[in-house]
Amino acid sequence: MRVLAVGAHPDDLELLCGGTLARLAREGHEVVMCHATTGNKGSYVHTSEEISRIRTAEAEQAATICGAEHRTLELSDGEVLAADVGQRRLVVDLVRETRPDLIITHSPNDYMSDHNEISKLVFDCSFHATLPLFATSKPHHNQVTPIYYMETASGLGFAPTEFVDISRVIEIKVAMLQAHASQLSWLRDHDGVDIVQQMRTANAFRGQQCGVDYAEGFVSSLTWLRCRTRRLLP
Repeated sequence: MRVLAVGAHPDDLELLCGGTLARLAREGHEVVMCHATTGNKGSYVHTSEEISRIRTAEAEQAATICGAEHRTLELSDGEVLAADVGQRRLVVDLVRETRPDLIITHSPNDYMSDHNEISKLVFDCSFHATLPLFATSKPHHNQVTPIYYMETASGLGFAPTEFVDISRVIEIKVAMLQAHASQLSWLRDHDGVDIVQQMRTANAFRGQQCGVDYAEGFVSSLTWLRCRTRRLLP
């Protein structure tokens, strides 16, 4: 199975579904981790160009730890916009290039616009990617791909309908998140948050809900052409 995971920023996937991606990769599936932006606005000490290079390198390292392929759309923080024609074509081509059997992305009702806009872009463009006359340089995809929405930040306003047991890969998830050293520093300075500890707490709570040590929660997109009769998550 080919899995495409699309997050708004470097570290979003690691934080919100990294354990599931690690499990999928270890179970032999092809996993692509794509972040829409370069993280170029999140620093007190670097220029946008410097932090963009740093965060892209960190994302590449995290993908390597996971066993996934790394991609970026190279957009700017705060400027993800589902109505932008150029961005729609970028996401259409991402889907056409990776040809996923499963897509994981942000919940459409998270805490900030980049998360919500990339969620809409992925939903819209994974359909447009199947239209032969939606012309880009890539051939159309052959299916309207199922989508699973990952948790919101801290799980607020999110009620999972499916859980993935990540107890055996929790330290891999920690290592993936710790690869984002510049972001961990930024979140401590900007938000007063230890994101690794927050992740452990949130995933322990989801684990308590489903009877394991650590878990991640998801909600599937129950729309026509996207539903399947078999479980796609590990």
